[in-house]
Amino acid sequence: MREKKPTNRERLHALLDLLGYLCMMYGKPERARDYLKLLVKLRPSDSRLLRSLAHSELESGNPKVATELLENSLQMTMNSKERAATLLLLGRALLRSQRFEDSTKAINAFMSERSL
Repeated sequence: MREKKPTNRERLHALLDLLGYLCMMYGKPERARDYLKLLVKLRPSDSRLLRSLAHSELESGNPKVATELLENSLQMTMNSKERAATLLLLGRALLRSQRFEDSTKAINAFMSERSL
């Protein structure tokens, strides 16, 4: 049986995802943000990509933008593991925004989600 070749669109998505990841790993969150913004425009319903974009925003010094992205992504369908990762990152973003009470709530929700 022959293996299905990826389309050009799938290759582009994978390349943008990889570039965003590599930029984050090499301490270039602003550059990662640019790649991830484009990728999120192409695949707006992918909660993992929104979480990655939020992480790049947070590391670029934009905790309010990160918070907004994460709160919006919590409205999407995701499994328990994805929801827990989103809540943990939301807790960090809220902490950096000095919203301590909201951060505590997000971290508690993360702990609850992890125990499920």
